[in-house]
Amino acid sequence: MTQSNPYRAPNDSAEATGSDTVQDGRQRSVSTQAFNEQGVVWWATCWFFFTLLSYSIVRPVRETMGAIGGTKQLQGLMLVTFAVMLVAVPAYSALVNRLSRRWLVRIVVHFFTVSLIGFSFAQRSGFEPLQVWSARAFFVWVNVFALVGTSMFWSVLADLFSSDQAKRLFGRIAAGGTVGAIAGSFLTSQIATKLSTPNLLLIPAVTLQCGLWFAWRLERAVRKSQQLIATDSEDPAHVARTAKNVDEESAEDNLPVGGLWQGITQVFSSVYLLSICLFLFFGQAAGTQLYFQQADIVAKSVVDDQEKIQIFAYIDFSTQLLTLFAQVILSGFVLKRFGVSIALMVLPAIYMISFTALSWNASLAVVATAMVISRATAYGITVPSREVLFTVVSREQKYKSKNFIDTVVLRGGDATAGQILGSLKNFAGMTFATVNLYSLPILGVWLFAAYRLGQRQQKRAAESDSASSNLAGSGSDRRDLSDRNQ
Repeated sequence: MTQSNPYRAPNDSAEATGSDTVQDGRQRSVSTQAFNEQGVVWWATCWFFFTLLSYSIVRPVRETMGAIGGTKQLQGLMLVTFAVMLVAVPAYSALVNRLSRRWLVRIVVHFFTVSLIGFSFAQRSGFEPLQVWSARAFFVWVNVFALVGTSMFWSVLADLFSSDQAKRLFGRIAAGGTVGAIAGSFLTSQIATKLSTPNLLLIPAVTLQCGLWFAWRLERAVRKSQQLIATDSEDPAHVARTAKNVDEESAEDNLPVGGLWQGITQVFSSVYLLSICLFLFFGQAAGTQLYFQQADIVAKSVVDDQEKIQIFAYIDFSTQLLTLFAQVILSGFVLKRFGVSIALMVLPAIYMISFTALSWNASLAVVATAMVISRATAYGITVPSREVLFTVVSREQKYKSKNFIDTVVLRGGDATAGQILGSLKNFAGMTFATVNLYSLPILGVWLFAAYRLGQRQQKRAAESDSASSNLAGSGSDRRDLSDRNQ
């Protein structure tokens, strides 16, 4: 999808006619833009709030279902998830290429809603094989939901907001989503032992539809903003230009985003993108290793499934609170004060401390603390740093490599780590404490890779700034020469 700002104010330099009427129209249009921008941000924030609230309800259920079968089942589920992602992401891309933005959102949300209702009925049935297989399918489904739901949301916002608006407003919208995740985790922690799993799954089915209503209001607000700015401008040229933008926007909805194969070629033709993939692969592998230990320790410590859901919900709730603090306070401070390299090195350092602690004391309290701190660091510091990494690549690389990174790299890291850990534990007979100690040198390599990746980003950013300065200087020289000729 391409970016388009649906409620941009008129270009002052292009419309400088000296007319008082036009100038008054411009001033009213700017104030209208600011007013309607806040409305669009409100609807987008509410949509994201309900999206992450829904995910925060189903995530503890997924963790419980994954913990029931132990490490051996998780190993297979990770591999199946990877295979499903290889099919799901290209299928989603095909939908993006063929549907308008409004219909894409409706179809995807309705699909996830119907799926939740189906899982609820399957778990409610007294047929045990159906319950077992639906639980396994639900584990995979949640991973697809997490990827497609958030990816679709940010793709829509990338269409609706310009780059300058995104820098000002996306942090506020993301914080609204984090609040939704906090609310969902807290709600689940309080009702998990009071409701059965089938009834619990019906709640996100409702909240997803609430989010869809706000998505519909978002589209209406955008169209209303276009009409108000056009009519309020009193500038015939701007009115005609706005009408043209509306027509172009409907065409832009169906533009292709690039397939999986194009993403592969883009990644393997860039050392920088390969470095990003290496960093993300290490992160997924370390996260999977800690996730397996969480499932193993919880399965041994807690017997009742509803209590497991409650524990996982408390872990999610604590994670989201710490994530909000990291997003609002730590992320900007670390990036501005210490740079991208240090920001990227925080997560490997957290995992080194966590695995060292777990090798000596594999208790529920230690693994819960490690999960909260590592995930909050990943969401609050590493993810913003990752977005900074993509600011210095071409737009074609950014969009066409995304599908490959989201499938092969991220989910492939999960699947690979799952197979290795499962084999070491089930066939080699190694304990998690031993695996943790052996992984410390690998984490040291990841720490160094994070530092080098940050250095590459800073070098590219400096080169980009230098090129921009030279271009601006050339433009000034040309303007001076034109002035002298006149």
